[in-house]
Amino acid sequence: MEGIVMESVWVAVGFVVFVALIWRRVGAAVGGMLDDRSQKIKQDLDEARALREEALEELHQFQRLHREAAEEAKTMLKNAEATAERIRENAEKAAAETVKRREVQASAKIKAAEAAMVKELQERAANLAIATATEIITSKLDEKASLELVDTAVGEIEKLN
Repeated sequence: MEGIVMESVWVAVGFVVFVALIWRRVGAAVGGMLDDRSQKIKQDLDEARALREEALEELHQFQRLHREAAEEAKTMLKNAEATAERIRENAEKAAAETVKRREVQASAKIKAAEAAMVKELQERAANLAIATATEIITSKLDEKASLELVDTAVGEIEKLN
């Protein structure tokens, strides 16, 4: 039995040496793989941090641009409101001036129409007076009185000239 135990011991020692040698090589390989994997994870984390920082920087830049655009929009809105107010005021002034001008034109037309009417009435009154005077003169005057009247009229006309 002693031979079997000895063989078993040698098999066990050989197995332990074999496992130790394999563990050393496999451990070094596994350690190298783990180190490589750890290094890759570290690189990925560093890259992720850099990307996060870039993203935050871009976010801040876009937020700043958004604020600037909002301020510019407010300024444009204020300018548009001021321009609209000026346009409204100018339109009111123009409308008032147009109304005033039309009132003046209407007043001038009314005065012209009144003057024309007065002139027409004066002409009618003069024509009516002449017709009435002619009728009265022809019915009441004789030849001698009419010659005296003509002489008097000619004398007055000469005085006017």
